[in-house]
Amino acid sequence: MESNKTIIAENVQDYLNRSDWKAAIREMEKLFAIRQDPLIRVRIGDVRRKLNRKDDAIQEYIRAADLFAENGFVVKAMAQYTLASRLDPSNTDVRSKKERLRMNVTVVKLKRLPEEYRLPEPQGNAI
Repeated sequence: MESNKTIIAENVQDYLNRSDWKAAIREMEKLFAIRQDPLIRVRIGDVRRKLNRKDDAIQEYIRAADLFAENGFVVKAMAQYTLASRLDPSNTDVRSKKERLRMNVTVVKLKRLPEEYRLPEPQGNAI
């Protein structure tokens, strides 16, 4: 398996060196099937941008960000969401995912605070 992965990675590099973007994407998809590394999705997004396929590139960056977030790499996820939102500032999906991630990080930080700094939990119907 490792040698197959190495061969595919070498093929990717060869296609990138020759600017054969479509063949490089095909090989990167094979590589991703072997190992679901979010960086591969980032690289596919980069190549799609070279092909002037901005919407496809944005989807790749979002997919990479989702994978980074699932694996606990919050900063990397935020970077990919930010890149996607720069390419399409009107994309509400990216904005909402970015905000949800930010809210989750805030909640985790609050849970880690010492007891005296935590906000009290809401009680019943109190307003």
